[in-house]
Amino acid sequence: MSPPRLPRITDYVEHWAAHRPAGEALIGENGRWTYERLRDDVDRCAAALLAAGVRRGDRVAVLGHPQPECFVLFLAAASVGAVWVGLNPKYTTAELAHVVADSEPALLFGMLGPDDPAQRALSPGRARVVIHRSSSYEEFIEAARPDDRLLAARREVRPLDPAAMIYTSGSTGRPKGALVPHWGLAHCGVVQAGRWYGEAPRKLCDLPLNHIGGLGDISTSILVAGGTVVYLPRFDPAGTLRMVERERLTHLYCIPTQLLAMVATPEWRDCDLGSLEYILWGGAAAPRSLLETLSRTGARLATSYSLTESTGSVTYTDPGDSLDVLSWSVGRVDPHYEVVLRAQDGAPGGASAGAPGKDSAPGKAGELLVRGDFITRGYFRDPEATRAAIDADGWLHTGDLAVEEPGGHIRLVGRLKEMFKSGGYNVYPREIEAALEEHPAVALAAVVGVPDERWGEVGHAFVVPRAPVTEAELREHARSRLANYKVPKVFRLEGELPKLAVGKVDKVKLRLLAAS
Repeated sequence: MSPPRLPRITDYVEHWAAHRPAGEALIGENGRWTYERLRDDVDRCAAALLAAGVRRGDRVAVLGHPQPECFVLFLAAASVGAVWVGLNPKYTTAELAHVVADSEPALLFGMLGPDDPAQRALSPGRARVVIHRSSSYEEFIEAARPDDRLLAARREVRPLDPAAMIYTSGSTGRPKGALVPHWGLAHCGVVQAGRWYGEAPRKLCDLPLNHIGGLGDISTSILVAGGTVVYLPRFDPAGTLRMVERERLTHLYCIPTQLLAMVATPEWRDCDLGSLEYILWGGAAAPRSLLETLSRTGARLATSYSLTESTGSVTYTDPGDSLDVLSWSVGRVDPHYEVVLRAQDGAPGGASAGAPGKDSAPGKAGELLVRGDFITRGYFRDPEATRAAIDADGWLHTGDLAVEEPGGHIRLVGRLKEMFKSGGYNVYPREIEAALEEHPAVALAAVVGVPDERWGEVGHAFVVPRAPVTEAELREHARSRLANYKVPKVFRLEGELPKLAVGKVDKVKLRLLAAS
């Protein structure tokens, strides 16, 4: 049975409490929440927020690891029209200070222990800190009792009101707060449920809730489907696999670097993973060698394409797609969405900066554009950045360059700002990375363009090996698969690559390393 299309993401709490009151909704270190308990906790928490002076449009910030209490706070705040702001414990002091200062929360919840470095570094600014540890969560909601004020506040909440403000990674500048609407989370959750979920999905969440992956692709999409989210406070490769076995999880959603870490543990061989129906990944492409390992579990493998500003995934691979296709494709455009590839210079296949032109021809690169009432409402207090991201016709400019291959499959070839020109040719880093990851000794590859006096720009490749390999072997491997202008001029073997707080490779740092 497909979940209903409800106007606000918080409407699903009451829906499933009425239809599956005893069904498990959330599982964490501090207990298990049925849908009945979830509804009661959300109601009491929302009443407590109103009693503390929170009103529609106010921001409520939460610093905490992935855990049920943080998700309850999100649902409670959004249900009364407040905008939830997640703070990642991995943020630096400067990043925490920027997000708090920019969002100006009315209340700030510090859900970490008092000795946690991030908690100590937290400067609340004008906000009032109301919780200093997870154990006082019960104290906050205990005295609150839902009343007519709660019903009145919820009646004012509209489907296109922002439910959360998710700060972009900041890889190209200071992080901006993308306003994610109720309807976007609800609509994208229904589509995702139809693609991936059965009647009772059980999905792990060890991704930070300040990120669209942890909040949207996992927590709210499972809420829409009436399933169970099992929270782990932090990523633990062996612990994740033990959790799959213990809780009989049906779905894993990870970043490929997490999956690479999992398959390298003894638990990958020893744990019973037979309950898994799907292993899913996002945020980056998965190497073919990794997919071969994952396929031996018997679970279906799938990926999709999304970004914070699109709220949910707009492309999906199909169950029958081969491992070869899964290694490079983010799937086909789902019929529920309006997506185009747009040449930047007005000619099919163009990728230079400038005003959008016409749609790219099949096989030619273009920027991926998305349109609909589910996308971000814009960036908080930043109309200039909003206009740059969403044009006058309502198209969200993702900044991702893609090619439509035969059969409709979409291949990402790089970021608009990552593409570089070498000897007058456009070079797309993802194409080179995929070629390098075909080498059996390569676990992960990242390519960046750096200035070069002769060629304008050249590629530098950073490679994490899984087995001994030389730079000469990698160069020869690349030459056998790529045109000469695409072959990186420099190969660097690394034990690991720098990561952003959400787990993606930090290409800004790689460019600095390459330049040095």
